[in-house]
Amino acid sequence: MGIELQPSLAELGARKTVPFAFVCLLFFASCATTNPELLKSELNARPSAQNASPSDYAGEVQFSISNKIPARGKNLPYTFNAGISSATSTRLGFRGLLDLREIQVQAPALLSGTLEQSCSLNVDFELDDARASGDLIELVGSVDVELYRCRNEESEGTNGRGVRFISTTVGIAAAARANVQDQCVHFDLADVVLQPTGFVGGLVNLIGLTERVEEVVLTKAKEFTEENVICPEMPSELSSLNPVFDAGGTREIGDGGIGVALSGSIDTSAMTMMELLAVMQSRGIVGGAG
Repeated sequence: MGIELQPSLAELGARKTVPFAFVCLLFFASCATTNPELLKSELNARPSAQNASPSDYAGEVQFSISNKIPARGKNLPYTFNAGISSATSTRLGFRGLLDLREIQVQAPALLSGTLEQSCSLNVDFELDDARASGDLIELVGSVDVELYRCRNEESEGTNGRGVRFISTTVGIAAAARANVQDQCVHFDLADVVLQPTGFVGGLVNLIGLTERVEEVVLTKAKEFTEENVICPEMPSELSSLNPVFDAGGTREIGDGGIGVALSGSIDTSAMTMMELLAVMQSRGIVGGAG
């Protein structure tokens, strides 16, 4: 007869009898020290050389736009540097660089917070650092994890919590990439690494809590990125150009600054040219009918 050595978290949280090992843990908390270099070295994704500066995107006609995006009650500023050049007889080439370094400064406060607060589990995330490295965005921080026994199977929320089995801090590193979808910039996690340490860290791995925390991180990250996309807009006088973005990706600006490169093309049909001439006429750049 086989013996099940790994009870599910739900079973563990609902049990009314507390195993001796967990009684001992009531008086013991483990805090794992985050080792950023070790965590980052364990990421499967590897950065390639993708450094950029706004001057790389000058083109024959250059412009810069400062704008803001709302996220969690804040208006986060970014700069869009772009250039337009001749591509074919009917299309213009378009290249741009989103400079997200001002958002990067606010990332720790923006992304840190409670990820889960249920009857049996509490997960709080704290971001220590966010930086670009080649074509990746590296995120390093920690998660405070607490595992509780629910008083009964019907218990919901924090009011139903009983004894606390585990309280520990786990180092975490994640790698994200930027990509273009539907003319907007989206961010996706490419990899996540958790680093439980010590006796409690081994126990966290043994009972499957590491996988549960990873699942929470991935779910909440997906929710946040889907709700916060960046859709660059042209200056009002050039809005009729309507560029079509067909490629994009993370770029490192300077030393670790987060940027996103965009490339695409602009239709130069007769209608587009007429709209541009109308704008130029309204601004007195060209004369109207006499």
